Parts: sequence; structure tokens; C-alpha cells
Amino acid sequence: MSNIAKFRVLPQSQLSEQDFDDYPVWSEYYDCEEIEDLERWGLDRDKVLHLFEKNSPGNEHCVYTLLEYNPFPDRMRIFIRAAITTQNGLELKGFIMNEDAFCLALFYQEEEFIFSRNPLLELENQRTAEQLQAVSGKSTSLFPVRYETEFKSAQGSLIAGEFMYGVSECESHQS
Repeated sequence: MSNIAKFRVLPQSQLSEQDFDDYPVWSEYYDCEEIEDLERWGLDRDKVLHLFEKNSPGNEHCVYTLLEYNPFPDRMRIFIRAAITTQNGLELKGFIMNEDAFCLALFYQEEEFIFSRNPLLELENQRTAEQLQAVSGKSTSLFPVRYETEFKSAQGSLIAGEFMYGVSECESHQS
């Protein structure tokens, strides 16, 4: 399959579990410098820019399939498919944002639950965790969760780890 056949663009809000089943890595379109990479992949600049414009309604960014990785190119936000296991053993599909997993999303019964390491979002994260716990029917806490991807970091190690919302990557490795 050619790069052109694999290249897809969506509004970020429409990125779904099925999209990650179809393609494991997506990038948010954020910087005009990305166009050079896309042209190098054999894509037509004008067609791509048209797709980006068409799939960026209002102030929403669009996302596109990242056709070249290992290592990942320098981007603002890259969404990487991940297998996620909750503290109480629930196995879910999801994705992490960037190699450091600053954000993590879980898919459960056609719904997406997004969590961030940003401590300012603690209350929002707690509400989302409670919603996920309620729909999953689990009586014990789901967090922290373990995530694992099929990709390697720039340093060559498997991108995997433990995620606890509101806790930075540095803090989580100190415990």
C-alpha cells in the first residue's frame, strides 16, 4: 500500500478507537514545517493543505496519519496507540500523547476518557476517572494504569510505563 493510500486526515475530535485500530500513530497538524516531511513522503502539498483546511473546523486542529516514525519526528503532539491495563486488571485500548505520555486516553464501550499529567486538571481528571469507574462497573480504583506501545523512544527503549493523572513523568519515576 502506498503512502498516499495510508494518509488520512480527520478533525482531532473525531479520532476514534477504530482509527487507532486502522493506524497506530497520528500527529496533530500544528506547524507549516511539517509540510516538507509530507512532501518527502510523496504527498502533494496543495492536496494536503486542502485536507488540513477542510478538517480543521473553527479553531480545532486536525490530525493525520504519521507515515514515518522510529524515531518519531519532532512534533507538537503525536498520538500513539497503547495497550492499557488498569490497577484492577481491566485491559483497554487507548493512546498516549507523545513519548512521555503527558496525556493518556482510554476507550471503553465506544467512549473516550482522557487524562492529563497536568496538576491543574486534577479535578477534571478525578471526574473523568469516576465516570470511567462507574461505566466499567469496577468498585476499586482504576489508577494508576500501565501502558505499553509497540514503538521505541528516541533512546531506543520501548515506550511503556505507568500513568497517574496529575503526576509528572519525573515524579512518577521517583516513587
